[in-house]
Amino acid sequence: MIESRQTEPNWNRISGLFPRTRSKRIYIHPPLSDTLVEVRPDFTLLIKDALGRRGDLRRGHGFFIGEEQGAKPRFFDYRNVEQALLAPQEPILHSSIKQADFDHNLTSLTLKASDGGLRIYQFLTVTNLHPTQARTGEWYFLNVEASHRDFYRHVNEDYVPYESRAEAWFSGMPLAQRAINETSGCLIGGEGETILRYKADPTSHVEYAAEAGDYRNVLQFQMHLAPGETKQIQIEIFDTFVHKRGSPEASGNDRFLDEPSAIRQSQEIWRNALSGMAGIQVPEQVIQSIFDTAKTNTLQLIAQQNDGSALPGQGGFNDYTVVYTWEVSNYLRILSRLGATDTVKKTMQYFLSTQAGSIGPEGDILSPEGSFRAHIFWMCETGSVLGLLADYYSMTKDREWLEANLSIILKACDWVSQERNATKKYEADGTKVAHYGLLPKGRVHDWPDSGYFFLSNAATWQGLDLMAAALADIDHPAAARYIAEANDYKQCILASVQQATYELPEEGHVRWISNEVYTKPDIRAAVYAIDGPTYLMDTGLIDPSDEIVPEIEYVMRKRYAMSDLFAVKLPEMEDAELGELQKTWAGAPIDLYYVNNTEKIWHRVWSLRGEREKALRYFYATMAFSTTLDTMHVHERFSPQLQWLSPWQPNGSGNGRIMEMILNSLYVLEGNKLQLLPCIPADWLDVGKAVQVRGMATFYGELSFRVERSSQLSIDVELHLPAGIKEMIINLFTKDEYVIQAVEALSMDGQAAEWSGSLSANALSLTAPCRELNFKVALSGKAVMPQ
Repeated sequence: MIESRQTEPNWNRISGLFPRTRSKRIYIHPPLSDTLVEVRPDFTLLIKDALGRRGDLRRGHGFFIGEEQGAKPRFFDYRNVEQALLAPQEPILHSSIKQADFDHNLTSLTLKASDGGLRIYQFLTVTNLHPTQARTGEWYFLNVEASHRDFYRHVNEDYVPYESRAEAWFSGMPLAQRAINETSGCLIGGEGETILRYKADPTSHVEYAAEAGDYRNVLQFQMHLAPGETKQIQIEIFDTFVHKRGSPEASGNDRFLDEPSAIRQSQEIWRNALSGMAGIQVPEQVIQSIFDTAKTNTLQLIAQQNDGSALPGQGGFNDYTVVYTWEVSNYLRILSRLGATDTVKKTMQYFLSTQAGSIGPEGDILSPEGSFRAHIFWMCETGSVLGLLADYYSMTKDREWLEANLSIILKACDWVSQERNATKKYEADGTKVAHYGLLPKGRVHDWPDSGYFFLSNAATWQGLDLMAAALADIDHPAAARYIAEANDYKQCILASVQQATYELPEEGHVRWISNEVYTKPDIRAAVYAIDGPTYLMDTGLIDPSDEIVPEIEYVMRKRYAMSDLFAVKLPEMEDAELGELQKTWAGAPIDLYYVNNTEKIWHRVWSLRGEREKALRYFYATMAFSTTLDTMHVHERFSPQLQWLSPWQPNGSGNGRIMEMILNSLYVLEGNKLQLLPCIPADWLDVGKAVQVRGMATFYGELSFRVERSSQLSIDVELHLPAGIKEMIINLFTKDEYVIQAVEALSMDGQAAEWSGSLSANALSLTAPCRELNFKVALSGKAVMPQ
């Protein structure tokens, strides 16, 4: 019997189940910029130094409105502002709101100026909405410098909903006005640098006022508009907060850039940045937009330093000195597959530098010597760096780079070996201790729990294993030793897992695997659903086909609040004060889900197990509830009761997980076995629709393919496979339940050939496929259901 796919999960069915969150900060700076520019939903923006050289000092700029003539400035109402990117691959932001009977439309973007400095452009277009009366309105532009904490109710702004707070804006920067004419000019800082230029409609009145209501040093624009008339205010902000550039003379003589020209130049920056990168094409626009937005935003989360290295930020409100290796590896690995290896290489330079002076992770280590320590104290950081370094080599085969850094890399491998060997101890009766050959007891993640956690060891083993393979690839003489070390590590982990596996009689003797070697079933350690056995599955230590997988799922659902939409419901916010603030905003207790982290793992596991409905539910729930409603940026935690929470938004690791989840729908490469379309929505193969992957890098080489439903009874397939693929499977599930009948018009490496693989109702497979394949899949009508 063929399962009906008429009602399988889709975007419309899933995304409407809860209110989706909205973006509280939207980055508009260019790739690799060390000046970060975030536009906020109340028409204000903040500038910060990505490299932390200004501490928590921020510079704020923003439009305010006078609700009526002579009224004091007030924020635009962020709750009613609509935000949208001009295009997913172009972080040019359009914000709009109708307030005080005026229609306001704000375009925000960044460009590089001729002097090399960053320029921030804002174009505020105002239309009088009254059909019969001319009206005069007042708008203000404020400029401030203040500590990060002054702009928010709580310093950890990521975990509280957005709100406009006036206090930080009261004392504006004392600037000197230099007029170009009556409606345009510059504001000059104390050292003679140009802070910004302004230009208004020629009929406007512009004044730099000492005060306006509670605010000081305010640029005031008064405009008179006929019924339905539109006028514009233009602001050009110079990057003098991070980089001191821009003389008043030069800025005064430069021609103002109009909005269409500025948009075209910004688009060109991003076209150049994305050119040559691999891509995907799916027939569902919302999924395409989510992928493209994440790809572009990921390039904004990397800031280049003066020495050419780059800091990979995690996003949120932090600057990019806050590096979580295990987290950012999620998007750096995807960037390598997309072909942005030059950018990834800059971050490798940074990670390699963190061995010098490392204090090591937080744990009972023998010595930090040889470990990597970027920012965070997690036990898995050194293994995560090794995995990143190995992954970069495997994507690029840059032997010269690998050999140049071998002394650092081998020290890290030896650190793992040394720390593991220290735990190879025995009980009094001569049996091995349960944590035999694991890393020493340590901190697994931000939560305070310490122990012998499988997440820490799985990530570290994976990094060591990948690096051992890289060393073997260059025929390094020590490769065999490190391969043996990695294999021994794997066996030690699996032995510890066996000792940490219990039967639960009360659940019908279902097996339960602890997330920490010595944690018993009735004890809660750390966040089980996040750092538990799911990461044994994620790293391949537990295969998706293993019979214990359904038991892991059963226990997760029964005891750890896993549902059909979310893998991780947090029992509470880890910071009690922030938890209380969240409930205060909501006016009641809230639900808090940790999104996209573990959902990515379960989606892949279910896809490979053929459990389509569960995989597709997680696919669409993750796309909907870990991205924002307005701009589709990724965030970390979702609360249905708090539409302005969006923690760590935009979110680096979330970008990587979202893109990986989409890619896992299109292909999965495990060893030398390639599965194409393991779990795409059935309606992606409706007549006239196509799915395409272009130039995706793999460990074996480049992968490209296109699958198109050319007619009711045929699907056209074009494949360019990397070398080394031993088995290929293509899954073809259609919404109309047509099934595979035959393979026709087969061409292999340009030569006509006969199909020698196997066929089933919804899949075809081929062993030792050629590099280039083109063929047509003939379909038959709806399957006859057995009586």
